[in-house]
Amino acid sequence: MDTVRYVLAYITVVFIPFVYVLWPLVHPFANYWRKINPKQIYGIFFLLLVATIFTLSHFVEFLIGTDYGFNLFLTIAGVSCWVVSTVIKSKRRKYLTVKILLGFPEVSKDGYPGKLLTEGIYSKIRHPRYLEMMVANIGSALVVNMLGVYIIVALLIPALYITILLEERELIDRFGDDYVEYSKSVPRFFLKIKFK
Repeated sequence: MDTVRYVLAYITVVFIPFVYVLWPLVHPFANYWRKINPKQIYGIFFLLLVATIFTLSHFVEFLIGTDYGFNLFLTIAGVSCWVVSTVIKSKRRKYLTVKILLGFPEVSKDGYPGKLLTEGIYSKIRHPRYLEMMVANIGSALVVNMLGVYIIVALLIPALYITILLEERELIDRFGDDYVEYSKSVPRFFLKIKFK
């Protein structure tokens, strides 16, 4: 179990931060990215990913920090988060294609403006992918139970929220009033519960 925890910790501290830093660079500059060949953009992003992983992998032990050890209760809670995340993923996968997931509408003239997703799970919450990521990362932190992973996940949640705000601004630019109306009727993350 310690090997599994360490591998999850490694992925969390070395790979995941890149994803959270990348998307805030994409959305505010989408108009600029569309002027460049998508292959070049993805090449730049790939090189940044490799450089980030290479750099952070030298500091893994420091980034992971104190290991609090295996905890059955936290592991059960973490696995429960993964189950919730997997359910969300299964419901959004039909609508969020790989091209959309990789940001093709944001960086390509051919993919622009794309299609406003309002069906299925997107009729209930606006950002199921980001909710899925948050819940999965919280689950990983609970299973891993290491100080550095808790800190990184805690920092990633507000970073993801900022990304969402930037993305919504870009979606308003792309879809105009359609997105504004959609955002008024569908919450960002959590289902609206109506009490009678």
